[in-house]
Amino acid sequence: MQSDNERLYRFYIERLRLKLIKKYDELGLRASGKYENSLETQIQGNTLTMLGAYHSIFMEKGRGSGGFPPIKEIENWIEVKRGLPQIFKDKKRQFAFIIARKIAEEGIKVPNEYNRGKVISEVIEEFLADDVYEMIEKLGLIWTRRIKSDLVKVFKQAA
Repeated sequence: MQSDNERLYRFYIERLRLKLIKKYDELGLRASGKYENSLETQIQGNTLTMLGAYHSIFMEKGRGSGGFPPIKEIENWIEVKRGLPQIFKDKKRQFAFIIARKIAEEGIKVPNEYNRGKVISEVIEEFLADDVYEMIEKLGLIWTRRIKSDLVKVFKQAA
């Protein structure tokens, strides 16, 4: 059975996950949905953790030059990305190689015309500023009720 704390933690970590997905969609960064599907929440005691796809950091901060990104991942992106001309899909392997070579040579700068950046940090800042304080306030009420209940039990036993 979940404790009141755990129910509250689950509510807020899920709220964070949904806000991250909403921002990702608002910024038009959705292609395969892999980012959304990779967001995993974990709660261990009083520690809340959000895990995500490896490429999340590149959506947030860009990528330096050097080393080819995985061509198969770029092919998958071409296949599912909406709005690309059909020629990209018809010649997916060739375009994936060209894109990978350009990324290897120049990296990806964020912000750019397709990604203004802050897809994660903006949501986290808002979550810390608003939701965490709200959660702490609600936790305080839970703990106050527990303390009050414990004190009532102590006084009943003493009487």
